[in-house]
Amino acid sequence: MRDPGGETEGHRYDVARRVLSRIAHAVAIVGAAHGGERSCATGTTMYVSLAPAMIAIAEHTGSRTTRLIQGSGEFSVSLLHDSQQDLAVAAGKHAEGPDKLATLRIPAVEAPQGLVAPGVAGSVAILWCRVRETIATGDHLLFVGEVVADRVDEHRRDPLLRYGRRYMRIGHWTSEEAPEGYPT
Repeated sequence: MRDPGGETEGHRYDVARRVLSRIAHAVAIVGAAHGGERSCATGTTMYVSLAPAMIAIAEHTGSRTTRLIQGSGEFSVSLLHDSQQDLAVAAGKHAEGPDKLATLRIPAVEAPQGLVAPGVAGSVAILWCRVRETIATGDHLLFVGEVVADRVDEHRRDPLLRYGRRYMRIGHWTSEEAPEGYPT
């Protein structure tokens, strides 16, 4: 049980390590571009509206990816295939130069016409979004984006997951596909 009395600096991320890491997530690479720079970060996403289709991402306030999202007003989310763990690890690292994807050899998919954020080749799906709302949340900014373009690879069905501070595969189905309604 967590002590409600507060946190000390040494235990700043204790709750995240013990509890938040128990929330299973599909692993994503968030892409951004603005003013001749391209960047990316390893992250997660969730949908926050079905009509219009909107998703949310959280990015660290001091990151280059955050700065580029703020500058361009858009981002991409590439949902990684379970064979792309090496790309997830790479995207989480710092890289010099104006194009982090090129520097780290992350294979890019150019954005559809009218958009600038790069996607990641070989992903299960790529969603290109325009920022609808930005909310300060502790040490991150929450960006809510409306999906304005997408690409789905019907042959890549096994997403890379993060759970318990580890990467993992999805396992096996426990239900039939819902014809409508929940789960979406």
